Amino acid sequence: MSLMQIPRKIEYALRAMIHLADNPNGVARGSVIAREEHIPKYYLEKVIRDLMRRGLVRARRGPGGGYQLARPPETVSFRDVIEAVEGPITLNVCVDGSSACNLQPACRMFRVWEEGQRVLLDVFSHTMLSEIASARPQNAFLTGVVDSQAAKN
Repeated sequence: MSLMQIPRKIEYALRAMIHLADNPNGVARGSVIAREEHIPKYYLEKVIRDLMRRGLVRARRGPGGGYQLARPPETVSFRDVIEAVEGPITLNVCVDGSSACNLQPACRMFRVWEEGQRVLLDVFSHTMLSEIASARPQNAFLTGVVDSQAAKN
């Protein structure tokens, strides 16, 4: 089975940014991000460089140094992160605004690709890091302990 799949680079960039959004005022060491987010360290460094170039991440040097968000998480969308590491998002070449498809205007699929592009960009543009960071699942063990304590009272 073949899948339409998000490239690893995008997935790693989003995981790293969500990790940073979990603690927007703090600094995270690259080794910690790599370990906790299951990202190969060498790959994380490449992704972080791209994110820094686009002004989404900044580095702090010295003791206690590491990486932190350069903007508040409520102002950073999935689209910002994706385009920082991969460039403009395009579902198909016919909707990228620059390619001339030799099947146009008779292509019967164009309307579907165009609508898919619109919906995809809408979702990525309106999904902010702050939403995802705030939706972090609680530790199931701790939740169970709290629930059992509440039931006793």
